[in-house]
Amino acid sequence: MKIFILVLILSFLSIIAFTNCSEEKPTEISPPIDETNNGFESREVAEILVNTCATAGCHVGSSPAGNLATTDYNSLLKGAVNTSSGHQAEFEGEVLIPFNSEKSLLYQMIKGNVTPASPHQNLNLTDSQKEKIREWIDNGAKNFSGVIPFQNPSYRIFVCNQSSDVISVADGDNKVVSRIADVSVLSNNIDAPHMVKEFGEYYYVTLISAGRLLKIRKSDNQIIAFTSGLEKAGMVHLTSDGSYAFVSRSSTSASIYNSVYAVRLSDMSIEQEISLPVTGVPHAIALTPDDSLLFVANLTKDRISKVNAKTFEFIDDILLPAGTEPMESSCSPDGNFLYVSARGTNKVLVIDTRTDSILASIDVGTMPMHIAISPEGNRIYVAIMGNHSAGEHGSVDVIVKSGNNWNKFTTINDHRFSMPHGCDLSTDGKYLFISSRNTSGMYQPKFKVNGEGNNGNLAIIDTETLSVIKVLELEEYPSGLVVEK
Repeated sequence: MKIFILVLILSFLSIIAFTNCSEEKPTEISPPIDETNNGFESREVAEILVNTCATAGCHVGSSPAGNLATTDYNSLLKGAVNTSSGHQAEFEGEVLIPFNSEKSLLYQMIKGNVTPASPHQNLNLTDSQKEKIREWIDNGAKNFSGVIPFQNPSYRIFVCNQSSDVISVADGDNKVVSRIADVSVLSNNIDAPHMVKEFGEYYYVTLISAGRLLKIRKSDNQIIAFTSGLEKAGMVHLTSDGSYAFVSRSSTSASIYNSVYAVRLSDMSIEQEISLPVTGVPHAIALTPDDSLLFVANLTKDRISKVNAKTFEFIDDILLPAGTEPMESSCSPDGNFLYVSARGTNKVLVIDTRTDSILASIDVGTMPMHIAISPEGNRIYVAIMGNHSAGEHGSVDVIVKSGNNWNKFTTINDHRFSMPHGCDLSTDGKYLFISSRNTSGMYQPKFKVNGEGNNGNLAIIDTETLSVIKVLELEEYPSGLVVEK
């Protein structure tokens, strides 16, 4: 009988521990709500979040559960950072995205629409309380002074989510996803946003399936104009003065194309369809910094076409070794070198843009993708997708240039990488941003919103330490990205 009673007591204690936010003994209590509602817009919102979530042992104190505090407005906006060297899933990043409750983890948890439900299944909020949080987020998640957060960051990161038809907009200062822009234009169809570039007050997005180039206003993420008739729109590159965009074909296109587009951005009209001599998949494009030369890489025909970017006239072809499969390309800051990721041979080629000769061929990881070059031109970062069917997460290879010599310096690995695709640097070169597709599902987030597919992520790398400092969860199939300059 004593043994039976002991078992009951232990079972009861284990249930308490399971439903609590912290395995440790609670040492801190909920803070009081002050005359400014702890920074929240209304006292009602403050009472829900502070009295329900910032309770003893949960999201309160110097070591809050999940490294996320809900004690006040500013703490909630910071989200969580849980950099881990192991393989246990941790949540990090924002829990709310202004104007979008459906994409805010906070609201999904309150609704009980997240797996695993533990330890948030016993919140016991009323429907009216849940609705109050939804309304607050959808109206901009304002603070006590009525100010909407993340309005004027020093820079933003725009990431295409190819299978979700949205653009994730990350705040570069706070390093959280701050907005979600809906770019779906055709009903009952995935329009597939693939690549994005920015200039001035706008950013521009290619839609593969819809065959469009969108012009989107940064201030409110509204589509204000578009170009249609761009069959299998793939990569996009803008001239330095923002007057033209060059649009190529998607890498998934059939090998039947021999042209790319020049779009006049003032009125979003097609200025010219630029003819190329050989049919194939003209996908990767790069532009010299002085806007004089456009390089168009033919993925299936192992050649790069040089085009006069002023007159749109074809100049000549640079022939590449058989089986190269040039996937992506980028010009050096001085315009003297063209870097090409060779998907077929797992190399990065260095081409002299003055002589069209291949100066170097550097071995990199399996399936190199997008390339980013440091402002001074001496470091080249390459997103390596890896062989996900063999269990490879992917990586980032770092190539160092010294004089006219190029060598692979190191490889950045992180278990949260999952099919790295896009990459770009902050203007000062301090941070490298890497998008991971994760269509393989190798990256498993701590919490998964029910009904969603395999969400990808955005890794933020400190280029001084070459380490991942934060990973933000995005939507499905993150692909091309650009950092605001």
